[in-house]
Amino acid sequence: MVTIKNLHKYYGDLEVLKGIDMEVLEGEVVCMIGSSGSGKSTLLRCINFLEKKNEGEIWIDGKQVFNKGKDINEIRQKVSMVFQRFNLFPHMTAVQNVMEGPLTVLDADKEETKKQALELLEKVGLADKADEYPAMLSGGQQQRVAIARTLAMSPKVVLFDEPTSALDPETVGEVLTVMKDLAKEGMTMIVVTHEMSFAKEVSDRVIFLNEGVIAEQGTPEEIFGNPKHERLKAFLGQLAF
Repeated sequence: MVTIKNLHKYYGDLEVLKGIDMEVLEGEVVCMIGSSGSGKSTLLRCINFLEKKNEGEIWIDGKQVFNKGKDINEIRQKVSMVFQRFNLFPHMTAVQNVMEGPLTVLDADKEETKKQALELLEKVGLADKADEYPAMLSGGQQQRVAIARTLAMSPKVVLFDEPTSALDPETVGEVLTVMKDLAKEGMTMIVVTHEMSFAKEVSDRVIFLNEGVIAEQGTPEEIFGNPKHERLKAFLGQLAF
């Protein structure tokens, strides 16, 4: 579903991604872990072309994507992203936020779109919050609306950029539960996370980024149970999970 070959990203003289090669299969859940500044979020943003790569190739669903407007717009309909901050429209209700993408981008039928939006809000446990505005919702509820909004575009891949990092501890679990349900349903997911327990439980594969390169990758059992790279050992040794 996603293939990346020799990806490089620079900010001026600073090389943030130093030749990334990776593949994500259809239906696979891949969690990316690593210290702050290791390149995880930059890699995710390059996959969705929120950041322009400097070198390398990105293939989505068998098609190479270039830094061109038409290509990028088409790919963003297949690859949706859930951010750290929820980025909901404050003047729209929850159901209106979920409806906005299909109505604006896909020119979908309004009644059918509303029906789908309500079903998605029910899916994330917020059917009773459909007519409430973001300011009336908790952080966890807003993030679940953001996930429903992402699913409204019927993406083939969902990218999660530390989706629980801005949440209060008591609301983290409700968002992770929704993500676990998506994984069980076979959604292709690439997740940048600091939630090691989630990565250990849900992912098919874990990728450890260190200083802009993939230092180690493997199954959760391999990464958490038998890490080989010294930097990964040190990283995991600092965490409690």
